[in-house]
Amino acid sequence: MTRSFAWLVAAAAPGIIACADAGSRPIVIRAYRNDLAGIRANDPGMKLQVGLHSALPGEKVLFVDYPSAGNDPAGRDIHLEAEQRDWSGASAIAFQIRSPQPVRVSVSFVDRNQVGYTTWVNALGDSWQLISLPFRDLRPNPYFQPPGAKTGAPLDISDVSGISFAPQDSAAGRFAISQFVLLK
Repeated sequence: MTRSFAWLVAAAAPGIIACADAGSRPIVIRAYRNDLAGIRANDPGMKLQVGLHSALPGEKVLFVDYPSAGNDPAGRDIHLEAEQRDWSGASAIAFQIRSPQPVRVSVSFVDRNQVGYTTWVNALGDSWQLISLPFRDLRPNPYFQPPGAKTGAPLDISDVSGISFAPQDSAAGRFAISQFVLLK
């Protein structure tokens, strides 16, 4: 029997309740209701497709086919415009990822102070894996900050324009990634 993403969040993260809007749905950072609208890849060699996966019935996911790494460290970044820009009151970002092989993925966003935050996660491969990224554990990106970043300022998630992710392994590969949501 398959379960929805909200059920997986509740079951896999006891004590964490998805942020709710008017109903009991989590607050969505980015879903794929409008196919590739609001989604862009830095590298034209990245193949992005929105579709369904049998393990997540009724929920569209993003399928990512990516080329081998090149010389540009941001070359395989995928940017998702935020459907909800005010993340105040949330304690974490959550999503699911599935890859036929283990893959390391970076996840990044720029806060209201223009400070870039990046973390890295390891997807085990061969099954859907729930990833939860508590804001208290996130740190500014040690390798790059955008011009105008107010480094040293506390994290301010009251206005976040989007979220990005990228495969970090050097080989070409494929993975699927679910919607990104906020957890309370």
